[in-house]
Amino acid sequence: MPLNQRAPHRTGSDLKVGSEPRIFPLMVQGPLALTAGGSRGLRIENGALVASNPPSLDRLRLWKQAAISVKGREDWLFIKLHCHSMDPTQGNAVLGEGMRSFLCDLVSGARERQETLHFTSAREMVNIALAACDGREGNPGEYRDYRLKRAREKQTSGQQLKKSEAVLKG
Repeated sequence: MPLNQRAPHRTGSDLKVGSEPRIFPLMVQGPLALTAGGSRGLRIENGALVASNPPSLDRLRLWKQAAISVKGREDWLFIKLHCHSMDPTQGNAVLGEGMRSFLCDLVSGARERQETLHFTSAREMVNIALAACDGREGNPGEYRDYRLKRAREKQTSGQQLKKSEAVLKG
């Protein structure tokens, strides 16, 4: 698509406390920054978890500096990363020793870095952002099911959900 044509991901309003979004789906930005490194002295940091750029605490620092949040609720940072683990050349980037080591360092050093970590699905992240827009406070993890419900709850005793039993809470 030419850059002179409108596209949904090129325009939009930032989320902010006290302003409920009216257009869905929401697009939550991942980190984007220039940093030292690479063959030309600069590298683009875009939150990709790939073999050529494994996760590290140095990258975490950049992800935090991107400061992606709902305006007015800057204490709830969103760090959205992405991977291509279905590509056989990248599977080790998200399942290998480097990732295990990073996650171990991430979790074990969180208290020292004064961080509270929440690992979420995309749906849960949007719910937390919507709660922030509504001015909710406290533990963001308490808002994982704030508005958008799981499409399919675990079934017990052979029960099935009716389609009318909601994805959206309203």
